[in-house]
Amino acid sequence: MFGSKARRSAFEREVRIEIEILRKLHGEAAAQVAREKADRPSNRTARRRVLEEAARQLNNDPAPKRTLASRLFG
Repeated sequence: MFGSKARRSAFEREVRIEIEILRKLHGEAAAQVAREKADRPSNRTARRRVLEEAARQLNNDPAPKRTLASRLFG
């Protein structure tokens, strides 16, 4: 129920929702707004990660390579 696949799917769902909201509110500037929001010091780690991933996807940047440690620990 709370395995890595469940967490990953919840994370991906949050990113998709964030992208939709940013595009609706900011149009072409959505990626820049996502990056600015991610850089706010008041963000919690999970929120920052969602915004960073949304900015990455909005910029059509390639996904980062996953290291062995990230695959093992999360």
